[in-house]
Amino acid sequence: MSHPVLAKKDIYGDEPSEFSFDEKYTEKWKESAVVLPPYPEDRDLLPVAMNSTDTLKIYIDGKSISRAPDLVARFALIVESPSGARSVFYDGYRCDTRQYKTYAIGTSQHTWSPVANPQWQTVPRSEINAFRDVIYRRYICDAQKSAPSPEDLRRQLQNNP
Repeated sequence: MSHPVLAKKDIYGDEPSEFSFDEKYTEKWKESAVVLPPYPEDRDLLPVAMNSTDTLKIYIDGKSISRAPDLVARFALIVESPSGARSVFYDGYRCDTRQYKTYAIGTSQHTWSPVANPQWQTVPRSEINAFRDVIYRRYICDAQKSAPSPEDLRRQLQNNP
């Protein structure tokens, strides 16, 4: 006999393989207005400690971290490949639904290009270079499913090796 609850756990037994969320059991959530921050500068980048098997370097722009009344943590995210190529995103994370949204993507001219009709997406599960999962689990969303204050997130990133 199989138990449905056990069948949904991941291979490590940490979390269900799917994160189901039924909005009818909560108050109607409304997203706050989003204003893009200034483009990130290297001096403001805080490294994100990743798994030892990951090949990407991940940074969060400390000056861009915010948490609006909708409880979404938003910040500029920099993903650097082993060759030094960078991708820059302005993302938001919803802890209660395990979702993220990319509002804008950085250009080679160091400006933001807003995403047309950005959509909430499920944070992908752990795998090599699953940087959004690492950020979600280790930095943004705690056991109570709430994002830290911008000051707490900056402090946490600064205190990591």
